[in-house]
Amino acid sequence: MNQVVADKYNIAWFKLADCVARGEKERALGVFRLLSHSFDDPALARQLHGDLLLSFRDERAQEKYEEAALLYEDDNRLLEAAAVYEHLVSLKPEYILYREKLIQLYQLLSITSKVQEYVGNFVEHLLGNDDWNKAIEVVKEYDTAGDAEFAAQLHEKLVFTLLSIKEALADTIIFHAKRVIESWQNAQNERALNEFMRKLQAADEKLYAQVARLN
Repeated sequence: MNQVVADKYNIAWFKLADCVARGEKERALGVFRLLSHSFDDPALARQLHGDLLLSFRDERAQEKYEEAALLYEDDNRLLEAAAVYEHLVSLKPEYILYREKLIQLYQLLSITSKVQEYVGNFVEHLLGNDDWNKAIEVVKEYDTAGDAEFAAQLHEKLVFTLLSIKEALADTIIFHAKRVIESWQNAQNERALNEFMRKLQAADEKLYAQVARLN
């Protein structure tokens, strides 16, 4: 890029920023369309388009971010795709598809800490929205995504949530209680196991008696 072209390019970006600052949406979009012809990265172009639309609170930003994430994935740029999905989760926390995509991407990237973080957040979100059936599915699918302590914590969260739900079957609660016991035993954490049993006894004496026979 020669100096004259570079100067024009920089001026265009300055003009775009000025349009955004002034709230001149259509003008800003026009300038961006001109600038986008110089991009050799379609995914980044979509992402920047989404940023621009979002600055004007335009709902079409979501669509551009989705397009950007898919293009990043197609180009095997999984970290960039994950970053876009993280942004989408912050914008649309109720869209569970974004959360599932994040978990899948971090699994492909072998970033266990991120997988655990987003599985945990996902389960919390589902339980907070009373979608406990989906939460059960997620825990069963991803409880091996981390260490034994991670699995124990996931199943323990389910147990005490399900105890407060009338529709939840006792067999389902016992299944997850058994997984808690197995996981804390695998983690060799007797203190955590004893604390779980103490809390379970305080919550439901009858269920505790059934579970205690499994220990």
